[in-house]
This record gives sequence, C-alpha cells and structure tokens, in this order.
Amino acid sequence: MKTLVAIALLVLFPGVSALSQVDAQSGGKFSVAGIDDREVEQFFISFKGAVAKNDKKKVASLIAFPTEVYLASSRRAIIKNEADFLSKYDQIFDGTFKQVILRTEARDLWANWSGVAMPRGEIWFSGIIEDVRRPEKYKIKITRINGPIRPDKSPKGKQGKI
Repeated sequence: MKTLVAIALLVLFPGVSALSQVDAQSGGKFSVAGIDDREVEQFFISFKGAVAKNDKKKVASLIAFPTEVYLASSRRAIIKNEADFLSKYDQIFDGTFKQVILRTEARDLWANWSGVAMPRGEIWFSGIIEDVRRPEKYKIKITRINGPIRPDKSPKGKQGKI
C-alpha cells in the first residue's frame, strides 16, 4: 500500500523529493529508529518546553537511567538516577547548551538504527521497550546527552571529545 501511495505521489506530483518518497515508503523520517514521526515531534517539543522553563524534574522524567552525559566542563559522567541527574542539572544544561536546544526544531532532528538525535548528536533519544512481550509498547526517553561541541579548555587548544 505504501508503495502505491509513493507511485501515486510521483505521478501526480513529479516534483516530490526523493527524501519524501523514501519517508512515505518507510513509514516516516524516524522509522529507521522504530519511532513514529508524530511521537518524536511531541517528545521533542515537550523536552524543549521543559528546558525553556528550567523544569528539572520534567527533564529528568524524560531520561532513561543510567545514562552517559558530558558536563559543561567537558568531563564525562554516568548519571545513575534522577537524584544524581538533578544534582548535576546545571552542570549539564548551562546557558550555551540550553540555547542550542531551544534553537533546534523537530525538522532538524535525524535518525539511525540507534535512535533520534539533534543535528550534531547533542541529545539522543529512543523508544525504550519496558515489556519484551509487548515490543510495540515503548516510551521515548533520552538515552545520551553529549552537550554542544565545545572548544577544549586544555592548553593544546584541541576540540573536546564527544
């Protein structure tokens, strides 16, 4: 059926891009990650809203723990649980990082087999299956926080690893 829709679009609208054709055939832009496009957009809007309001508990509720993060200092940390996250929130989401998040739109996100990411991989999220007997039921959660690319603070002046 999806193939017929794609063919109909090609015949009726020859200017439709190849990307749109692939999206129509595959089930959407984020289908490679196993997540519905509408759910991705809703999740990302909710996340951005929580960051904008500095709602630390809401942001924490959107994270799958444990997770790896990069602090504003470019140090890596493993965040074990919500309490650990809340204690490090301001070290993770500094002003620079918040601005990167708030400037990003859902249309800027991309996906691969491991999840959906912001344009430069600053935040990754994925569908987390809670019951293996019901793999169609999942919750979207943040799985990794890399932070924005920052210049390394070392005297050598190299880019920080992310």
